[in-house]
Amino acid sequence: MSTAFTVREISANQTRSLRHRVLWPHIEQEEDCVIDIDQREDAIHLGTFDGDKLISVGSLFAMNSPRLSHAMQYRLRAMATDPDYRGRDAGRVLIEHAVQLLRKKNIDVLWCDARLHATGFYERLGFSRFEDVYQVRNIGPHQFMWVEIK
Repeated sequence: MSTAFTVREISANQTRSLRHRVLWPHIEQEEDCVIDIDQREDAIHLGTFDGDKLISVGSLFAMNSPRLSHAMQYRLRAMATDPDYRGRDAGRVLIEHAVQLLRKKNIDVLWCDARLHATGFYERLGFSRFEDVYQVRNIGPHQFMWVEIK
């Protein structure tokens, strides 16, 4: 496993290539791989790098879910890792960086709608999940997952 990966804040535009390739190949143009809240003031876009190569992305937004009782919540959206780097800790270091960053902001919990095939990844990082499975249009089955930030 590599420990040489670095994580830093990136622009929303820098997330588009991995979002398109990994998450949303059904969208015709890479430029259209945006989230309607990408430019919000509270948005934090993170990238994991192997040297200069962007290998994983994730976007964080101040957003409360009615499924959780925590006062201060952030949501993880559009987490994507280059398939050549899966299983090599690129995603793990991004999530760990996100948790450290949110801890400094006194956030209580980070939550996401996880693709069903990714729930094991999040569980290994300490996330809990509700058992119900729901469909996201054009994407597939998901489960609600969260991790408390202590």
